[in-house]
Amino acid sequence: MKTIINNYTYASLVEEGLKREKHENCWQTSSKEGTSEFTATESYEEAHDFAVHGWDLGLKKYEVEDGVLVGGSTLLSPSVAGCLPHVQNYIMGYPQDMFQLTDNREYNLPTLDIVVNLAYSAWVDSKDSLAFGKSLVSYINEMASTRNIRLTGVFASKQNNGLPVYDFITLKDFDSALVLNNIAFAFHPSFFRRIWFSVLEGKEYWSSGYGRTISDYDKVARERLEGNKSDEVVVFKILNNINKYDWDAKDLKDVTL
Repeated sequence: MKTIINNYTYASLVEEGLKREKHENCWQTSSKEGTSEFTATESYEEAHDFAVHGWDLGLKKYEVEDGVLVGGSTLLSPSVAGCLPHVQNYIMGYPQDMFQLTDNREYNLPTLDIVVNLAYSAWVDSKDSLAFGKSLVSYINEMASTRNIRLTGVFASKQNNGLPVYDFITLKDFDSALVLNNIAFAFHPSFFRRIWFSVLEGKEYWSSGYGRTISDYDKVARERLEGNKSDEVVVFKILNNINKYDWDAKDLKDVTL
């Protein structure tokens, strides 16, 4: 059977979710009509705003004492989009009226690929999804202190017509800054339940729903990485029992392949 593989950057997926035309075959609009209980946002507009300007609530959840922001390595850089307001630039009328959280580390390090199935929140409560996301961001930040990481998210789904679809999203490439506010929102339930749902609603292969998660996606993911090998690859399992963990370091090791 044919397999669909799409490649995105974080920005291109968000843009497609906003600008796509809903396909004539698609009769569902869960991306727009999903409840706040299901998506953890009040509307698609709110989710898109978090995706573009940064999830400031996430940064409040992922505080320094929780080990997410490593002291001395995270910079606030003026930007046209970001997670915190740059009040002085706003008053002066400069376009860079926001701060973006970026990472300042040594990149002459062993390389590490981290791959996460972003559909991990498919069957779980949003509160549990947020707990996992918090732990995962802490892990990514810790790994980035000693390794040059590439972070890839994937929505691996089998559509209801049996078609396998793999949407790969590069969240961070080798030798690029670790933009923490983008990383945080990528693991928010709305990145899956609103942004990706919207992308899928525009596809010609949409088939009577949003499909079901492919749990054994690691082979396809590793094959995709073969052309640019890293020293180490860590692939996270798809998780249906996410609420049974406390999400400390030991738990994360238990859910990697």
